[in-house]
Parts: sequence; structure tokens; C-alpha cells
Amino acid sequence: MTKTSFKNDLNEAIHLSAQALFRTGVIDKATMRDFEEACLSVTPSITPQNYNPAATRTPFSAPRPSPRISP
Repeated sequence: MTKTSFKNDLNEAIHLSAQALFRTGVIDKATMRDFEEACLSVTPSITPQNYNPAATRTPFSAPRPSPRISP
């Protein structure tokens, strides 16, 4: 499953207008697909097969020893 989102606010407004035109029959399905391709960005979802938590961790160096305080 993929998540669909708009590339920016302008593309969202354009797409909503195109949807209204499509519902009223002013534009056809092929034109609506062109608008969707231009306005939407598809983000692939994470599945267990392509998820690697080790790759997302930031490697840390060894902690520094605390400075010795002489009495």
C-alpha cells in the first residue's frame, strides 16, 4: 500500500478543482489521470521486508571519560 499526498498547496488546489470538473463531466478520465500524475506524489509504505531499523539508527562514538577532579 502506498500513501498519496500533494506535492504542495498549489497542486492540492489545482487537483481539487480538476476533481470538481471531473465529477461534473467537463474533463474525462484520461485528463484526470494527467492531473493526478502532475499534482500527487506517491510515498511507498514501509513493509517488514524493506524495513531495516539498524539503518535508521545514528551511530554514536564511545562516551568520553569524565574529567577527574582532584581534591
